[in-house]
Amino acid sequence: MNVDRLISCLLPFAFFVLIAAVPAAACTLPTGAADLTRQLVVNINQERARAGLRPFRLSGLLSDVAQRHACENASQNRLSHRGTDGSSPGTRALRVGYDFRHVTENVALGHATPDGVLRAWLFSSSHRQNIFDPRTVDLGVAVAVGQDGRLHWVMNGGAL
Repeated sequence: MNVDRLISCLLPFAFFVLIAAVPAAACTLPTGAADLTRQLVVNINQERARAGLRPFRLSGLLSDVAQRHACENASQNRLSHRGTDGSSPGTRALRVGYDFRHVTENVALGHATPDGVLRAWLFSSSHRQNIFDPRTVDLGVAVAVGQDGRLHWVMNGGAL
């Protein structure tokens, strides 16, 4: 095989390797992000207990789905259930290996505290329904800081 042919065969592969090695845009987490999300889970489960529902079980997979979507929304300074690639919450759950029977998503923008975001979700009928859905067993929550400094929250619920 001559050198020109070898280069022409390897060039597309080298380009792919270079593109794949470029890291995704950095995601900024607020100070105490783990405490904020932990408190949100506690608050959500307290509301479910008051309604006679079992607490959500924290899911690492759904937490990953939520964090990726919070970061994506934050990096674009937008509030959306659709990914920038057009993906739905279900598509994003399947991508990380959460092979669900049921999946939900709440998003919020601009609430500074777990109490504030939960209060907003409870005053929205569709978000409230996701919190009190008795079919939902697993939960993932996340928060990220947008380019304008506001917090982007995501809650993904599901059942396997």
